[in-house]
Amino acid sequence: MSLSPLLVERSFGDLPGWGGDDHLPAFEAFARSALHVPIKPYRSGALGVDLGAFAEAYAQARGAAPANRSEARAFFERHFV
Repeated sequence: MSLSPLLVERSFGDLPGWGGDDHLPAFEAFARSALHVPIKPYRSGALGVDLGAFAEAYAQARGAAPANRSEARAFFERHFV
């Protein structure tokens, strides 16, 4: 993903609590937003991140169904690096 100059790349290990969080609710919210993006596209905002930066993750989310928090966490780690 191409980042805005306003964002700083970090590893998931740098995020406090990342390994212990339940990522399934976050995935469910992301997947719901993926259904609406083709209808009402995301507009680049102050962070300067456009729809193209999330296109692959949105496409994958529409067909994914993680069974547990570990699978949901793996989805985010795979698509947001």
